[in-house]
Parts: sequence; C-alpha cells; structure tokens
Amino acid sequence: MRKNTPYSITHNIAAALGQDTEMADALQTVRYRAVVEIVSTFLNYTEKNDPGHQGLFAGMIIRILQPESKVVNFTDMQAVINIIKEGDKAIQDEMKQEREDWLAARKAERELATA
Repeated sequence: MRKNTPYSITHNIAAALGQDTEMADALQTVRYRAVVEIVSTFLNYTEKNDPGHQGLFAGMIIRILQPESKVVNFTDMQAVINIIKEGDKAIQDEMKQEREDWLAARKAERELATA
C-alpha cells in the first residue's frame, strides 16, 4: 500500500495551513474530500508545471480549507504548491520502485521456469 496519496498530501496541506487535522467535523470532512479531488486532478493534470495553473489550484485549495479568510496569502500558496510537488515526486518514486520490484519478480520467475 502506498504511503503517498492525495489524502496524505491533503493532510500535509491542512497541517501547513494550521487546520486541525485530527478533530474534523462533518463540514471539514467534506472540505477535505473536495481538496483530495482537487489534488488528485492536479496530479493528473498535463500542465501542472505551469505557474499560473499551480497558483489557480493552490488558491482553490486554500479557499476551500479557509473559507473565512478574505485573502489568499502568497506564502500559503507557495507552501501548498511545494507540498503538492513533493507529494507528486514521492508518488512517482513509489510507482517507479513498484515497477522495478515487479520487473525483478518477473525476471526471477522466468529464471526459475527455465532452470
């Protein structure tokens, strides 16, 4: 099972924004689910390296997690973008390792079959 998922990235974002990640009420849970969907969409987005799109997604995430806030702080946006980038890289590394493990297992099976 993977350690890095859109859920774990959302948890990291919420913690970085000062949200209470342990005592989520029903409304906060709905907000987290919305953010998970946005993070998931962003991770699959083909133009995720475009700064304009990164800012748009980060702004949406912050507005959902902090609806009472009247402004979106640039440092918060940058923190969200960095957390998503780190999570994306970690997910890619996990997928690469899974693929390498799978290939090694298939190679071992072939060697056993031909021995």
